[in-house]
Amino acid sequence: MNPKHPLEQFIETFVPLVARKHKQLYKAYWLLETTGSADASDLKADLDTELRLLFSDDDVYKKLLIWNEDTSLTDPLLKRQLNVLIRTFKQNLIPRALLEEIAQKEALLSQAYANFRPKFEGKLLSENEVRNLLKTERDPSRRKKVWAASKEVGEILAPQILAVVALRNQLAKALGYPDYFQMQLDLQEVDQKWLWSTLDDLATHSDAAYTDVLNQIEKQQAQRFGVTKEDLGPWAWSDPFCQEDPLDNEGLDSLVQGVDIPLASTNFYQKMGIDVRPILERSDMFEKQGKSQHAFCINVDRDKDVRTLNNVQSSIKWLETVLHELGHAVYELGLDQKLPWLLREPPHMISTEAMALIAGRQAYRYEALCQLIGYSKDKEAFMKQADLSLKRRQLIFSRWVLVMSYFERELYRDPQQDLNQLWWQMVHKYQKIPVPQGRHGKNDWAAKYHIALAPVYYFSYLLGEMFASAIEEVLLKETGSQGLASEAAGQLLQQKLFYPGNSMSWDALVQHVTKQSLNANAWLRQFA
Repeated sequence: MNPKHPLEQFIETFVPLVARKHKQLYKAYWLLETTGSADASDLKADLDTELRLLFSDDDVYKKLLIWNEDTSLTDPLLKRQLNVLIRTFKQNLIPRALLEEIAQKEALLSQAYANFRPKFEGKLLSENEVRNLLKTERDPSRRKKVWAASKEVGEILAPQILAVVALRNQLAKALGYPDYFQMQLDLQEVDQKWLWSTLDDLATHSDAAYTDVLNQIEKQQAQRFGVTKEDLGPWAWSDPFCQEDPLDNEGLDSLVQGVDIPLASTNFYQKMGIDVRPILERSDMFEKQGKSQHAFCINVDRDKDVRTLNNVQSSIKWLETVLHELGHAVYELGLDQKLPWLLREPPHMISTEAMALIAGRQAYRYEALCQLIGYSKDKEAFMKQADLSLKRRQLIFSRWVLVMSYFERELYRDPQQDLNQLWWQMVHKYQKIPVPQGRHGKNDWAAKYHIALAPVYYFSYLLGEMFASAIEEVLLKETGSQGLASEAAGQLLQQKLFYPGNSMSWDALVQHVTKQSLNANAWLRQFA
């Protein structure tokens, strides 16, 4: 029997410590996001620091680099674990005080976002209430006021966000990177030149289709609000960031009136041969005070404790969101449980976003809607409009991802510049939405949660959409349908997409699933 490699011995003693701290941290994070409590914020910050400190030993990092040069190390799973360890150690080889300060400030930002409610006409509004007003209100003056109110959180939190940005850049420069954005791309195994080339290519080849959609939207908005196209602004859209389709919302929402969205989603996944009831039993599905107003999925222990957080209301958007978050969840539960703990995760958010995005698309596909809400003749017209809305949503959201990605790159390159001016330059360039009056000197950029608390992430959504479209072409070829509502689709995704976990890099996984490198071609064929 061959003796164990020193790396293998290290993993056997080190990883159980990491797994235990990871589980503690994720439970604290869940408590913070579901309650918004100060105690949970402190606990999360402490545990976050403790987990990072496990990866901050420079002597261990040097050993890992030596083992990386060892030609006798041939086991692919062991080599991949080494790759993960090197990248994780590298970003944590900084002074403890800096790690602690970043963790504390991020926890405080999470608490602030969870508890913030903008004031409109003397009433504090939830994010759902802001969106509902922007969907239904016809008076432009009231719309402008509620839209402006939704940006108040940016005014409050911008100084704290900039403090965290400065600390992240300090971390990156201490490790030899120009800034945090470039560091994160390197550690995520994303080639910068390829990324910007791919995003630019998609922007160029979808520009005409987006312009056509924008003209449709502006024509209907001008008629609806009784203003000229030149007087329109972001207040005319149905969400604060103009990232969703503003047309036909009331009609599409009528499709889900009286529908139990969690139950409909459960039944839909059952058709794939996947039981999501245990996930929903652990999840937090509806609004309450102090709770995060966003939606996400977490794998607490890389075993069976997978949960989602939602704030469900009767809307097509929340049907999409529940399907989306459950898409993340079934991916996590579909990982090969025999994989080593370090590899029991997606290789990058691109791959799990692809699954979640395919799942979310089902809320707008005619055939899937028949499965989700049941067919009836009086709903047919709106169900067919949902198909058209999906194309608009894809084009609109692609532009929003471009705004976020390019803004964030420039934010970390130079945080001292006029960020609000930069923000609106990006909005105007990619979304082609005019800059509203009265925003000079504001911090509208800071109202977007992801900039503070999901840094260097947003590009993953658009790459995930590209991967999703490529996967749908594989589904069509292999199962006869690009839809998900069959056990054949469930099995294909389970075997090809979920099961490998992080045993290979994300780009190798794309090749494994689609037999080609990631590109925008399938997405452009579908939507542009």
